[in-house]
Formats: sequence, structure tokens, C-alpha cells
Amino acid sequence: MNHSDMHIPGYTVHGQIGHGGMASVYLATQESLNRKVAIKVLRNSAEQGISERFVKEAHFIASLSNPHVITIYDISTLANGDHYIAMEYVDGGDLTDNQHRFQQPDAALRLIRQIADGLAVVHDKGIIHRDVKPANILFRKDGSAVLTDFGIAKDVDNNSDLTQAGFSLGSPSYSSPEQAQGQPLDITTDIYGLGVILLELLLGYNPFKGDSHTSTAINHIQQPVPALPAKLQYLSPLLARMLAKQSSTRFQSCRELADAIEPLLEPTAKRAVGQKTAPIVSRLGSIRLGDKTYPLLLPALGLVAAVALVFALTYESETDRQIRQLLEQAELSLDEGRYIFPEHDNARYYYRQVLLLDTDNRTATDGLETVTQKLIEDYVARGAEALENGRLNRPKGDNALHYYRKALALDTESPQANAGMEQLAAEFTQRARADLLVEDLKGADYNVVRGLRIQPENEELLALRTEIDQKMPAAKKLIRNVFGKIRESIDGKK
Repeated sequence: MNHSDMHIPGYTVHGQIGHGGMASVYLATQESLNRKVAIKVLRNSAEQGISERFVKEAHFIASLSNPHVITIYDISTLANGDHYIAMEYVDGGDLTDNQHRFQQPDAALRLIRQIADGLAVVHDKGIIHRDVKPANILFRKDGSAVLTDFGIAKDVDNNSDLTQAGFSLGSPSYSSPEQAQGQPLDITTDIYGLGVILLELLLGYNPFKGDSHTSTAINHIQQPVPALPAKLQYLSPLLARMLAKQSSTRFQSCRELADAIEPLLEPTAKRAVGQKTAPIVSRLGSIRLGDKTYPLLLPALGLVAAVALVFALTYESETDRQIRQLLEQAELSLDEGRYIFPEHDNARYYYRQVLLLDTDNRTATDGLETVTQKLIEDYVARGAEALENGRLNRPKGDNALHYYRKALALDTESPQANAGMEQLAAEFTQRARADLLVEDLKGADYNVVRGLRIQPENEELLALRTEIDQKMPAAKKLIRNVFGKIRESIDGKK
């Protein structure tokens, strides 16, 4: 329908301001209150199920009460049967238009906290938004953020497929790993989307965005969170939880997320960890050391006692000095990527030296865990690159299988490495199927054997195994089985 021909009782329609696959949005004036509104009109309302979802969306949003969720004014039907929603007109543009306002980390964190506040109310109603992205974050004139477009939202407890005509699974660039794989979702998928937005604001680009929907999905499934610049390192733990590959290890609610953001908005000086500050003796008889103040009561203690107390508070033993220097060398090694090599000059070596001096040193213990995680991320990244370049299991020492096994040797539960192995098995499966199409039984057999070594219970590979056995002559099958066992024995000894 042309907007110039559109008539909505009680409204003056000015023109179309947006459109999607199933709906168009118009700017209008609500005549009774003389206020600008945005009217979302559903096209093809007669199509089965679409109108019901549209109205359900409108009623759901109207039931929410939060300054960071779009406000609904009216829900009704046009004379031709098309449904429409009249909602708050937000004219400050979306996040893409306003990205320059959130280049500083505190500004970005405050924005994420606002949207998390709105999502908390959405989640309280048992709904997952499923499409948290910059285009769905709008801004009012006062600068406050508003979450909009619940067109593909779904019930938390409803596992049915909602990908009906006109409704996508969300935007690939901001989709969680489980969303990219079409797996069941929970509310943490929205938290993951917020994490991608925060990372994009901090880095200036979306590191998961690939050349295609498929490559983007693979990046979300496999690619680790990139390292932040040194000045933003304090945000790494927050992003690690928001962008965890497994939903169970993310923040389990938006309120928990907001609580984690709050202390990060404190002045930078209060966030510093492990920084030593020279003691400051005040003229009123107190000493400030770091962020703590100790009363000295100079008249009672005297100057000598005050000096002695300062010495006691700042004294560093030889062991403390060695630990401090080792930790500094370990941090430098981490920053330069020297995780386990060269020998005696790497992060793992220095952290282990600290633990020889202080077995309970938490910084060193955490540091070793960080080294392990960095190694896993490095192996997974190399595995993904090798897989993309077709180096599945050759050449020796520089192939996807080698790198993913290295990662799993460090952590058998690593979601990135296990996802990589699944992708690898899928690639062997695809190659075997292609070989069968051209009657290349030898090639198909080779790829099936490699795939089954990764996933012995894979039903598709087992079915291909049966199909190959039926087509392969008995003599070749015998040779394959004999030499296959010999090869497995050799491989096992390597």
C-alpha cells in the first residue's frame, strides 16, 4: 500500500521511514494527543500464523514497563485487515549512527548496562529477544537507549521452531554459537549478543564477522575472544563471561551482568590491581598507603614510631622482591606471546618459579590458567586456519587435526576445540560423500576412516562405511583392513 493512500483513523500519516520483510514503518501524528508516533503495519496479514505473531509481539511489548524498552501506544487493524502497532517515535538514530558516542569504555559500559536493564524485564516475562544488534538499539533525544524489534522473540520454555516465513534466526554477526548451530536457546543468547556489541564498540570492528553467513557462524563457534589493548585489559574477564562459547558459563541473568559492570565504572585508580603507591603521611597524623588510610596519632606515637610504622608497611623482603620481579617477567612474556617457549624465558616458567617461592600465590596460579587458555586459543585459531585452507590431517605437525588435539590435550572439555573436531569430522564426511558421487571408493574410504577416528559413533559416517563396504570388492576390502590396522598401529606409536 502506498503511504499517500493510507488512512488510519485518529492518525495523520506523513510517510514511510522503514520497512522489512513483512512490515513497513510509517511516521505519523496521533491527532488526539498531537504527538509523533511510529506505526508498524504488517503486510500480508492473511498469511497463516504471521498476524498472530505480530499481535502477540505488540501485546508482549505493551506489557513491559522499562525506560529502555520501546513503548507501545495502540494496537489495531486497518480497514483492509492489516494489523498495525502505534509506538513511541524514537528519532535519535540507532547504535550504528551513534557509535562515535561510545568510543570511551565507560560510555560503552553504561550503554550495555542500560540495554541489560531493559532485557532483564524482557527475560522476567520468560521471553528471549534473539536479535540483539546495533540496528535494534535506538536513542531518544535525551541520549537514553531503547531496545526495539521483538519480531523474532520467543518463549524461553518453547522449543518449537519459530523460523516461519519472514522471521529469521537473528543477525549472524551477533548470533550466539548455539543460535548459529540451530540449537535450543536460553536468555544467555541475548547476553552473548550484548557482548559482541560491547567488543565491537571497544575494538571499532566486529571480529566475528566473516565473508559469508557460514564463515561468520563458524567464527562464533570456534574463534576465541581477541585480546584487548593493554589499557582495556580490565574488561577482559567481563567479556570472557559474556562471550563464553558455552551458555552455562556466561552470566546467567542480565541483572548479574549489570552488577558486574557497576564496579568497572569506578575511577581507573580504584580499578588498579597490584599497583604500589607511595605512602602519604598527612599533617593531621594519618598515613595513606594505596587506597587505605591508617591513623598515626602522631602526638601519641611520636615521629620515630610513625617512621617505623611506615617502614613496616612498605618493607619488601628479598623473597617478595623476587616474586614481584618474576611476576613482572611473566606478564611481559604473556603480552609478547611467549607462553611456553623459549625455554626458561616464558610465562609458564616464571609463574612456576613464583610457586616454588610461594605455593599459595594466587596471581601465579591464575597466570598458569591464563597461559593454558592462551595456548588453547592459539591452537584452536591455528586449527581453524588449517581447516579453512584444506590441511585436515596433512602435512604432519601443521594440520587441523594436530592443532585441535593439542588444544584437547590441555582441556578435554574445551568447547572451541571440540567444535573444531566436529567441523573436521563434517569435512571428512563431505569429502567422502563427494568421492562416492564420482565412484572414487578409495578416496571415500580414506575420508570415512579419518572421520570415524574423530567421531567413531557418527551415524552418517557409519552409513557411508556400510555403503562403501557394499560397493568395494572383497580383495580390496581385505587389503584395506589389513593395512588399515598396520597404519593405526604405526600412528599410535607416533
